[in-house]
Amino acid sequence: MKNFTRYIVFSLSRSAFQFLMVFALACVCSVQLAAQNPKISIQGTLKTSAGASVPDGPQAVTFRLYTMDMGGTHLWEEAATVDVIGGIYSHYLGSVTALNPAHFATTLYLGVRIGSYELTPRTELSYAPYALSVAFSQKVVCSGAVGDVKYSILDPTQFAAVNGACWVPMDGRALAVSDQLRILTGLTNVPNAGGYFLRSQEFSGGPDVDPARTSGSTIATVQNDETRSHNHTMQSAGSHSHSMGTRGYLTGAAAAGLSYELGADGSMDDTSASTFSAGSHTHTIDNTGGNETRPKNLNFWTYIRIN
Repeated sequence: MKNFTRYIVFSLSRSAFQFLMVFALACVCSVQLAAQNPKISIQGTLKTSAGASVPDGPQAVTFRLYTMDMGGTHLWEEAATVDVIGGIYSHYLGSVTALNPAHFATTLYLGVRIGSYELTPRTELSYAPYALSVAFSQKVVCSGAVGDVKYSILDPTQFAAVNGACWVPMDGRALAVSDQLRILTGLTNVPNAGGYFLRSQEFSGGPDVDPARTSGSTIATVQNDETRSHNHTMQSAGSHSHSMGTRGYLTGAAAAGLSYELGADGSMDDTSASTFSAGSHTHTIDNTGGNETRPKNLNFWTYIRIN
């Protein structure tokens, strides 16, 4: 909060003498919304029309707050007796009648009345007094820069309340032609990051760790899921044989590759035989796992600043 002092010279007729009032409004850094009875510190200097300080002593003054620099109805007022010493007095607005912080959501003007006369022009309040406004004190100032990305555990409504409308969810929404992100990048939509892992873009001059992208790849584009090419190995199936039953007589080459025993009549009636090594064949391996390949991870909301 900034301090400032503004001096305004007023001319006023009161009773049988003329005097000038030099009004200095000093806003104090200690003014806070959370205060039980917030106040605004002001100082005024009363002088005669000849420029001399008015006599020391009490002076009855009424302070009022308006939304207009002239005319209109006041929102607040308090009457106070100020002590003038060497022509100077000090007062805390709100020390007699409590200030309403909601009034400070708009521009206010301070009117000072001595007797039945209000000094003109009214003085516009600025800087520190507006910290009394609920709306002003809760006004969000966007952090970061256009194009920045944030992870957050706050949902979109909560996030906007504390980070401002310059940030939006990365949900693929359209960008207005006036949005700075569109002007700078040419993007017509916010990238949709829902459900995706984010991966750093390759930088020029270094090895390409991403085999499917380079430093010249279009930014913020989706790379489809993929399993890297690899081999599976399995233990040897081993040499084995398959048993077979046979009937009938064996002659010549028909007996090749079979082990057998002949009956008394030279036949293999109701005898058993086996093949040699099983030879070429396949094995089916059952699949395991879920719907995607992924490391352990945490899920967050992702936002991007567009303005």
